[in-house]
Amino acid sequence: MSKEPKVTIIMLNFNGKRYLGELLDKAIDSALNQKYTNLEVIFADNGSSDGSIEYVLNKYGDKVRVIELGKNYGFCLGNNIASRHASHNSKYLLFMNPDAILNSDYVTKLVHAMELDGSIGMAQGLQISLDGVTHKIGGFIDNYGRSFDIDVKPVIKSLNKPIEVLWVSGSAMLIRKELFERLKGFPASFFMYYDEIDLCTRALFKGYKAVGIPDAIYYHRSGGIARSNEINWLSWYFENRNRWITTIRYLPLIHLLKSLLVALPLELLVNIAKSIKAQKIRTRLYLKIIIYLAKNFRRELVVRSRYRSKIEALRKFIVHIPNPLMKHSSMLALNKIAGQLSKKTLYEDQR
Repeated sequence: MSKEPKVTIIMLNFNGKRYLGELLDKAIDSALNQKYTNLEVIFADNGSSDGSIEYVLNKYGDKVRVIELGKNYGFCLGNNIASRHASHNSKYLLFMNPDAILNSDYVTKLVHAMELDGSIGMAQGLQISLDGVTHKIGGFIDNYGRSFDIDVKPVIKSLNKPIEVLWVSGSAMLIRKELFERLKGFPASFFMYYDEIDLCTRALFKGYKAVGIPDAIYYHRSGGIARSNEINWLSWYFENRNRWITTIRYLPLIHLLKSLLVALPLELLVNIAKSIKAQKIRTRLYLKIIIYLAKNFRRELVVRSRYRSKIEALRKFIVHIPNPLMKHSSMLALNKIAGQLSKKTLYEDQR
């Protein structure tokens, strides 16, 4: 009997065979070829119409447990439903995108770090883009509630221990199963986007931290499964809507007021301006977001009231941007984690 705690890898798919091609195979193979032995792989299909289910069943047989969800529940509810199929004795869940490729020691290194430190609720490794341009370790938010990844490529040689972040990416996130269940999973109403920020923030409020493990590496194609050069307006809508929901729920009061009174009307004007010559859908969708927020504002304030005494804990993960029209700077994020960089080895206490 293995002494390793059991890990369930959950790969949520939507038409991956069509959109990803051989990248889907590389992702599944990387999950199956982990050095970590006590794990199971679940391929949960979100209502694909491209033959993904038949393809995976025929190629991988009983190496992968295929779960047919029947329709597209989105990232959040789809993963929540899939997680119910994990073995009862699994200690960890690893949510993995079908366009992510894990190094063979990925699970081993993440589990090792979390077994050493019981305060780590969730973790990700170093996410390297397929073209090698970016090296991301998790993310923060800014004072207007916008999330952003921390690209640590400029300081990669200084990263040799877990780095605490506000949120880790759902593209290859390991989380304690008991914690995931206690938090009731990803926020189902979000469908997709900002789900990790919401989940990790609630974990933070319960005393857990999210960390990036720099020596656990995986490769990821940014942009999602259905990537194209044109804007996916469904994704755009959920990303912007859910950002405002998390802002109302969790941002410290002074930042919340500035966001609602300055950033929200300013962003509306910017989107109207961009709609004049092209992309007329922008204004319509942004007005739809504002109407949604107005209708549900009281409900979100009730959610906020549950965490009122905890919200100040977010301050150390907030990067200050002078105005909402400015783009994020990688250096601002790197300055924020500068105090965590160390010459100590990743697991020095084990030597």
